[in-house]
Amino acid sequence: MVHLNSFKSNVTTTGSCKYIVWTHVNGLGNRMVSMAATFLYAILTDRVLLVKFQDDMVGLFCEPFLNSSWLLPNGKEFPFSTDDNGKKDFETYDSVMKRDRENNSKELLLPSVMHLKIEHTDDEHEMFFSCDHSQHLLHKVPILILRSDQYFVPSLFMGPSFGQELRKMFPNKETVFHHLGRYLFFPSNDVWGPIKRFYQAYLAKADEKIGIQSLGGLKPWVLYKIQDNNLPDSPCVQDVSMEPCYHIPPKLDCMEKPIDDDV
Repeated sequence: MVHLNSFKSNVTTTGSCKYIVWTHVNGLGNRMVSMAATFLYAILTDRVLLVKFQDDMVGLFCEPFLNSSWLLPNGKEFPFSTDDNGKKDFETYDSVMKRDRENNSKELLLPSVMHLKIEHTDDEHEMFFSCDHSQHLLHKVPILILRSDQYFVPSLFMGPSFGQELRKMFPNKETVFHHLGRYLFFPSNDVWGPIKRFYQAYLAKADEKIGIQSLGGLKPWVLYKIQDNNLPDSPCVQDVSMEPCYHIPPKLDCMEKPIDDDV
């Protein structure tokens, strides 16, 4: 905490650790896939990952890092606590990107703490989050506080600075969440007990099992949304990947050209 507090007044601290703080939004499934994406981003950018859990997530998972904790300290001890809207008195990624465009060639003064959100949004600035220019600026910010409900891994593959490294890490792009999830999300003993009892009581002797989530290592069949009470000729279609969906993918690449192919 002494180290983190130093960032309150030092905007240009050099040689120090950098952090990304994941904050909660929406349901458990959205939180889990966005936590996995944030973990991967932390690896790619050499940041320490901290997470802020709501009460319903406390004690849900085992600590994933040996002899350490990824939990955000509670209360006044942590100098950059956020409210339920994911903000406090710090600059946002959106405001910094707008200033950057207005500054043209001038050197941009960056904050020591920045809030950003990757949610169900069409915000044009956040669509370029993974691009090299944005990452060049974010690299200089010691603490990022991220509010997300999205699996934004596909956008990381689009950025030239990350794409090459990611292809080495994951030759098969469809297995990214599989590997990240197996590392991060081990249920605690208190949670695993009821899971085992439920399985033994209702599933162990079942002749047939039907999954209702799309994270089981298979390409799911997706039901089309009905438009104007008209049912499509094919009511459902098999997804292109078994990876979680990125619900609001970028429509433009990092050169601001339309994307017409799968990431």
